[in-house]
Amino acid sequence: MSVSALAQQGYEPIRGMGVEAKPVNNSGICLACYNGSMNPVIDANLDNSVSMGNFASLVSGNGISVKNNNTTYPAGYITGFNVDLGTSFITVDLLSSLRISTYKNGVLQETTTSSTLLSVPAFGGSKNRIFLHLKTTKDFNEVRLYQTNVLSIFSAMNVYYAFAFDPTKVPVDQNGICDDIIAGSGVDGNVSGSSSFLAPLSFVQNRERIGDGDKNSYGSIVLPAGLLGSYSVGVLDKNQVYPAGNKTGFVISPDDEGKLLSAEFLKNITVETYLFGQLQDSRTLSDGGGLINVKVLGFGTGKQKVTLTSTKPFNEVRLKITQTLGVNLGSLKVYYAFEEPATCECNDKIQTSGSAMPGNLVTGANWTSGPGLFGLILSKMINPGAIVDNNTSNYATATIPAASFLSIFSAYTTVSSNTLLPANTYAGFTLEKAANLIGVSVLENITVTLYNNNTQTDNFVSTGSLFSGNFFTTDSNKFYVGGKATKPFNRIKITFYSGTGIRFPQNYNIYNAFASRDDDNDGVPNCFDQCPNGNDSIDTNGNGIPDCAEGCTAVNDKSPTLDTDGDGIVDACDLDSDNDGISDALEDLNNNGKFEDDDTEGVLGPVQVLGDGIAAYLDLDSDNDGILDLFESGIPASVISQIDTDRNGIIDSNIPVGKNGIADILETSPDSGVMKYPLRNTDGDDKPDFLDLDSNGSVFDLYAIGKANLDDFGAGFISRIDDKDKDGIQAVVDTDLVKRGAPNSPLSPYAALLKTAQMRGITATDVTEKANDINVYPNPVKSGENLNVKSEESGVYTLFSAQGQVIRSDKFSGNAVINTASLPTGVYIVKIETKSTVKSYKIIVK
Repeated sequence: MSVSALAQQGYEPIRGMGVEAKPVNNSGICLACYNGSMNPVIDANLDNSVSMGNFASLVSGNGISVKNNNTTYPAGYITGFNVDLGTSFITVDLLSSLRISTYKNGVLQETTTSSTLLSVPAFGGSKNRIFLHLKTTKDFNEVRLYQTNVLSIFSAMNVYYAFAFDPTKVPVDQNGICDDIIAGSGVDGNVSGSSSFLAPLSFVQNRERIGDGDKNSYGSIVLPAGLLGSYSVGVLDKNQVYPAGNKTGFVISPDDEGKLLSAEFLKNITVETYLFGQLQDSRTLSDGGGLINVKVLGFGTGKQKVTLTSTKPFNEVRLKITQTLGVNLGSLKVYYAFEEPATCECNDKIQTSGSAMPGNLVTGANWTSGPGLFGLILSKMINPGAIVDNNTSNYATATIPAASFLSIFSAYTTVSSNTLLPANTYAGFTLEKAANLIGVSVLENITVTLYNNNTQTDNFVSTGSLFSGNFFTTDSNKFYVGGKATKPFNRIKITFYSGTGIRFPQNYNIYNAFASRDDDNDGVPNCFDQCPNGNDSIDTNGNGIPDCAEGCTAVNDKSPTLDTDGDGIVDACDLDSDNDGISDALEDLNNNGKFEDDDTEGVLGPVQVLGDGIAAYLDLDSDNDGILDLFESGIPASVISQIDTDRNGIIDSNIPVGKNGIADILETSPDSGVMKYPLRNTDGDDKPDFLDLDSNGSVFDLYAIGKANLDDFGAGFISRIDDKDKDGIQAVVDTDLVKRGAPNSPLSPYAALLKTAQMRGITATDVTEKANDINVYPNPVKSGENLNVKSEESGVYTLFSAQGQVIRSDKFSGNAVINTASLPTGVYIVKIETKSTVKSYKIIVK
């Protein structure tokens, strides 16, 4: 499901030219207290980092500042830092020593406290990268991260980048898919411990498997015996928010799948949801409360779902295990996190009417027990017909006595299906433990048996194949028991025994019997099965659609939820995410398979860090030369006029793009992925035109379109970063600051000049000849020799260093001679301005 381009991705890095990163201490900015460059925090590579251990002296108050000189962020934005501690874990002690502060033009705006600093642990590889959040209440253009006391752990901290984003523009997931795994690109797993004492001794094996998109792989939480404290794992979705009212949680099982999770274990499990680091909901299994609920997922195995129904939106869910005195939890398998609508439930109830599974109660002494004798507390079954009526709120009640000589008695009931059900069907009963929930151990007193007419086919008991779990409710103790059929059957019987450990009479309410078919035996009932003959458990990109049921399963660093160009194909699966006619593969400028780190506008020297904050695959002007990428792509002008009628640099929405997001007209055949038109490289150098500031090898493109006044450094690019619609086109040349694209953008170099010339009655040929009348030679020039400028018009020349510094400037009439005797060898830029043109030349002095 694609999301409108009006939505934005969360955790947007603060990066690019005009952004400054500096070290700070108690007194503020402290350039001398840090050894090394701060640029890795604000460059395009989000995996680059600055080590805080490089401070000259680790004293209280050391930290880092990131300031955006281009933008002031409004109140309500979320800001903070992405950091890691190497192989260490985030603990409460560590978080209490950190502060985030915001500033506006150097004036302090607000600061977190130990209770307001929000942390979302995340890991990548062997590191534990986390997001530290602050939800702002005031405008700001600078964010700082401090330590407040001396902690050796801080010296090991690496800072990757600062971020700022509008939480109201992060897309909300509304796909309505049941058991929607939270995985794929943009999803980080996380690990945290309650104390520095417990964390080093507890660990998660294969933690990366929790979010790998495979519902059958798992990580294991290992808790040593005798240690007190808590340990959590979870997943954070950076791309989207899940709505209030959805259910969420984890699929888990004990380390030994042949046993049921004990009541004591379940009491020590907590499910929590967070929204951008802020705790939203927290639920713990407790006697009688039903606050957290357990439902079996893979029937016939120990897999169970621990679930809460959210009351608030969230983008992260954590599973916390607390080991208390006298309890040894050992190891717990964690398969994956999920979310789904609260209405997810199969229509698999066996009823006399109104159901997809018609059936009835089986009466007779061998199939359904009676109501007891003279009101004595004996085993009895009351109102069994309620099990098969069409009111799912009605129930029968089974009563069993306390353990005694009467334990030989039992209560039982049987339901039949009108049709013979096949093997691999999950069958059982929905129950509710009346009064308080004694614990899962009561299941040892329940047996579910399947029959084909009078012949027993399967028998499920708690010591073997009986499964159990609670329904997804927050106000009851409903659960169900049953098993996976190994043979065809048409009757389901449940029997309750008093057992040997029950000291008080027990009541169970029986709401219904169910039978869920799984015809392809993949562990997913037919009602949820999206691949009737495939494996529904693999969902590589985590969008809720199994790989076997969709065409694109790409996992990359592009968004799996945003559809930037609005063509109906999400960016992660779109081979031309911005519809500029240049494939994303060609806009992966360093060919490393990542797309977010390709942001290269500018020239080092004039600027300290490259980029305008928009990666090339989404940037409509990837070199900031004022000419949009579509018009520098190499696509013939005649074709561009057909596919971009408003000349805004984006292929029109009515142009077919097939399934891969590339306009069919640009491919050798629809969806071939092979471009019909090669990238244009006019001067044949190492850069195609859409990345080349002087596409013809002599004149800056920015000057050729009459925008020399926007060149602040004399290096041929726009450095005034102001891009409110985040399309990569800066405001000084963008004709639409709300929508992506710039209608009526220049189509080629000299277009603006040609327009002006035509108003004067000059022909296109005249303009071209006049522009070509300027010659600068020789090039390269030997140091000490003269550089000559020949022009038919008078004008002004300006000589710049490669760093953009003016070396000399003078007027000339017809010809100019520039002496190079005092110039060191290197690259220089000569800017020539006449009445009819402005041109710049790169000059090499040897």
